[in-house]
Amino acid sequence: MISVEQERKVEEYLLMKKLSHNVLMEVKDHFLCQISEAMQNNKWSFYEAFAQIEMQWQYELEMVKADIFSFRKIARIEKKILQTKFKKIVYSSLLFSGLLGSSAFISEEVFFYSEMLVLLFFVFILMYNFIWKKMSFREYQQMSLHPLLLRNIGVAVLVFPIVGYFSGTFDFWKPILNQLVILYSVIVQIQLLYFRAKKINVLLS
Repeated sequence: MISVEQERKVEEYLLMKKLSHNVLMEVKDHFLCQISEAMQNNKWSFYEAFAQIEMQWQYELEMVKADIFSFRKIARIEKKILQTKFKKIVYSSLLFSGLLGSSAFISEEVFFYSEMLVLLFFVFILMYNFIWKKMSFREYQQMSLHPLLLRNIGVAVLVFPIVGYFSGTFDFWKPILNQLVILYSVIVQIQLLYFRAKKINVLLS
């Protein structure tokens, strides 16, 4: 039977790994179950079992860079979860911006108003985060360094000059592809703000 004090020691160890609350609770449950089983099956003390389970989790709890464009280090298990979320954000943003972009072939006016609706929704969810104190202005500034947005800046740096060269105009707003890159970035930010409002970890704090 694991005591409250022993459970606290497990939690203190996991807190050092800077896990988000939900992941910490899940990993803690696994730790406690495995430690309890090891104590019963091998007749070990709590500390012997704890040391053994800690070794088994060493790889998953190793601190690694969250992303190639990230400055933060997080546990490998957290990185796997975040990368899955990142992929969903990227795919949904590509799909939605692509669908909106296709409306330009129907009518430039429809595409324009679609862009305005996306921008208005972005302003709405941003104000929601500020008004209800889900995010401070400083945190929003830090969001500009989010890996997904840094990737988008990299793409924009490459796409804008190339599109301008082949289209014969260096007015970055006119080529539809440039508008789609900006639209994609706004949709990514909308999703990041949504997850922040729902207190779902997407590497924003």
